[in-house]
Amino acid sequence: MSEDAVREDAGVVSDDLRREIEAFYRTEILLLQGHRYRQWLELMDESIKYRVPVTTSTVNGLVAADDALGYYDEDLELLKARVAKLESKQSWVEQPTSRLRYFIQLLDLVHQPDGTIAASSNLLLYQHRWNLDQSFTGERNDVLMPIPGGFRLRSRLVVLDRQAFTEQGLSVFF
Repeated sequence: MSEDAVREDAGVVSDDLRREIEAFYRTEILLLQGHRYRQWLELMDESIKYRVPVTTSTVNGLVAADDALGYYDEDLELLKARVAKLESKQSWVEQPTSRLRYFIQLLDLVHQPDGTIAASSNLLLYQHRWNLDQSFTGERNDVLMPIPGGFRLRSRLVVLDRQAFTEQGLSVFF
């Protein structure tokens, strides 16, 4: 990442940095769609916090409780274990492998005082397996750590728009 790619005034992110982050997300999508999860894990920071909380619908919209059990509440070791399971024949929910299509719309990027970048995006994910289809929509809030030549994902919070899933189970990364 070039040093002049980040304007520190009011957290505004330059166009050059935006293009670099978009390239990072394109790489991530290609890895996930290609089921190349080991390579996807290489995009993670060692201190990754990957969270997909269970939400509650209220009159004010969806609420995700910080202290409640989530669909995913992972660190790097738990993500590695989940990947190992998906790669094994023990993962019945992914036999045969799902066909996945990710559509990510980057909405906002803000340079943080600690040097990280906060990225928010909309998520649309289609999953097809056997005769079962399911789709996921929601928002992703990421923290990206700049490193030489790219970024590492330090945290991801995914708030899904729906609260219940089909009989297919939850076997995808967001």
